[in-house]
Amino acid sequence: MELILDKTKCVGCGTCARVCPKDAISRGPVGTSRRFPTLEDIIPEIYDPKACVFCGTCVYMCPFSALTLKKDGEVIELNDIQIVKEKVVPKLEFEAKKINSYNGIERVVKQYTDGKISIVDEECPGGCQTCYEVCPSGAISVPEKSDKGWETVPNVVVDEEKCVFCGSCDNGCPTGAVKLEITDVKTSGEFSKMFWEPLLERLKTLRWSEAEEEE
Repeated sequence: MELILDKTKCVGCGTCARVCPKDAISRGPVGTSRRFPTLEDIIPEIYDPKACVFCGTCVYMCPFSALTLKKDGEVIELNDIQIVKEKVVPKLEFEAKKINSYNGIERVVKQYTDGKISIVDEECPGGCQTCYEVCPSGAISVPEKSDKGWETVPNVVVDEEKCVFCGSCDNGCPTGAVKLEITDVKTSGEFSKMFWEPLLERLKTLRWSEAEEEE
């Protein structure tokens, strides 16, 4: 068995690492180890072969189809992954969207979540631009500072019409100023509560730095 990551499709959203039931996937060295993280810093490190059980959860949940599961060199199609075939997980009711990043890279995202983003300006250092650079849909912009001293300009602006609620900005922000809350996960069909409900909780746990501080 093999788990393959296509780094040209990956946006560092962290979905795979969050949903993994065995904590076999870790993310890149962001946070205090990098002052201004880049996309390369938040692309996950695949994978701990001693921990991975090749269940395919990460492959199924990846919004950007960046992960592939192989057996004896042959790709296992999504519908043939055991947890899908045996209806351990429900069907993801996604909308396939074409999106473009700030530098013109086009991707297709399977958006099956809704959410909301909040920016805590007091925690945002300004001038970092990590969230802007890692956002795959061009939903984040960094306004120019006003030359009028009495005008306050926010450090970061989010266009929620463009946002696909993937989590790259939340995953990449070195200070925790960008917070994404996943409010809805769209699914249908049968599933195993014992497997799916804990998976949902993991999926919705976005703030890595807070979890690390608690540890």
